[in-house]
Amino acid sequence: MKQGEIMRFKLMLAAIASLLMVAGAQAQDGARAFFPLPAGTNDIDLTATFSQFETSTSVIDSAVFTPSYRHTFDLGGDAATFLIGLPVGTVSGTLFGVLDVNAPVAQGDLFVGGTVGLLNAPALTPMAYAQNPVGLSVSLSSKLFLPTGAYDSNNYVSLGQNRWSLQASLPITYTLGTSLIDPNLTTFEVVPSVQIFGDNPDSPIVHTVTSQAPLFGLEGHVSHTFNPAIWAALDAFAQVGGQTSTNGVANPDDQQSLALGATVGVVLSPAISLRLSYQEQVYSKTAGNDSRRFMATSAFLF
Repeated sequence: MKQGEIMRFKLMLAAIASLLMVAGAQAQDGARAFFPLPAGTNDIDLTATFSQFETSTSVIDSAVFTPSYRHTFDLGGDAATFLIGLPVGTVSGTLFGVLDVNAPVAQGDLFVGGTVGLLNAPALTPMAYAQNPVGLSVSLSSKLFLPTGAYDSNNYVSLGQNRWSLQASLPITYTLGTSLIDPNLTTFEVVPSVQIFGDNPDSPIVHTVTSQAPLFGLEGHVSHTFNPAIWAALDAFAQVGGQTSTNGVANPDDQQSLALGATVGVVLSPAISLRLSYQEQVYSKTAGNDSRRFMATSAFLF
């Protein structure tokens, strides 16, 4: 493979790796993802994520299904959660119009994490939850992605990343309403985050060591409850950084991107709910790059 072709492949693979990190491991949480639940609540989610990344010459599609479990508990009077999830999915598409990509269904990278309340995020009983006017609330959240997924350095793409990464975020929420179950509740959410990455010692095809600089993100959501069964939100996602390097040599692939979207939430019963989200990239530093994503999450509380 010629040097110019190697560089093009590395740039494409770096972009795909970033896409799959989001799609496969839920690095973006979405509207009302950090709403507190009464202490002792268990939450089992199933999220289906369908993503597409394209340039002028390549298109990559991914379908990832992520079951996850979250438990809310009292930590010294503050609300805290424990989270674990395991994505499974597949990738297909065409690189540069000539190379077909058809990865088999495989396991992605296991992730574990949690949150703890920092400001006005107390652990609540079900009765207090229904009566507590929250206002401003701040929490600390983190996710650790472990290199447990299927990975083959002889393939152009894999669901496994062959590296660890750690994401830390600071969810900040402001609510307008009498309580979190107010039928006319309005919320404003800002979630700054940073994700750091371990090295991939065996990058695809070229078999080199790939490193990645921290990736900084910012989520924003404005949501409103229209009745006890339906709420909706407008969403924004921005990312900066994440430049990769190969054997210590920097690649020109640092990210600057903005995506906009919308979310609809449906409460089917006190124990079952559904959340549908769509987002599309509206700006990228790299000309010709485009991406879009649809997510559907079903939640069961007990």
